[in-house]
Amino acid sequence: MLLYLIRHAESQNNAKPAYSRVEDPSLTAVGRLQAQYLAEWIRVLEFDTLITSPVLRALQTARKIHDHTGQHVHVWDNVFEEGGVYRGFGPNAVQGGPGMARSQIFDQAASMPSLCTIDSSIRESGWWGRPREAPEEAWQRAVAVSKRLAIFARNQEQTIVLVTHADFKCKLLLTLLGECLSQDQVSSLSNTGVTKLTFARDAWRLDYLDSVSHLPPRLVTGTKV
Repeated sequence: MLLYLIRHAESQNNAKPAYSRVEDPSLTAVGRLQAQYLAEWIRVLEFDTLITSPVLRALQTARKIHDHTGQHVHVWDNVFEEGGVYRGFGPNAVQGGPGMARSQIFDQAASMPSLCTIDSSIRESGWWGRPREAPEEAWQRAVAVSKRLAIFARNQEQTIVLVTHADFKCKLLLTLLGECLSQDQVSSLSNTGVTKLTFARDAWRLDYLDSVSHLPPRLVTGTKV
């Protein structure tokens, strides 16, 4: 099985000072261009499954891929950014927002509801609605996602494209690859950067890390927020 892990395109939070952050930002104009280039590049791939976080910036990135490929979109409830949907900035910002409603996610993710499958835990009242997630909880979630991906890998041969976030992508990569990867290697991950892994003989292998070959140099950004 092949797995392409992709960080979302540049969001409003990535482009602004930390004190200006909002709980669920949209893409910037640069981010929309990045997503367009990503979608044009990924269209040549033969992939089977498109998975995305339920966070707006990831949904908007995945939507570009969907529009270019017609791929069914799967929205997973456990591939969101570390912390979840919370208000404010800094370590003391712990108040959670509701997150997008199920119907809003359908509208953002795909051209029609029949082309989108959303985890059942995501409800119309919003998918978050709790305090900010702690770092240790994000690590536990990375382990859960790694097991979910392994089930895919063992049950069928296929290629997965997964749109997620910088900090969670870092944790997921370290969980999947263990001692084969260091924290320093994943400390800075580009917007729409593509990381390719192969699953064989019950283990993951890193093929390449954070490729931005699909982007013109002027559109490469990697600010983590």
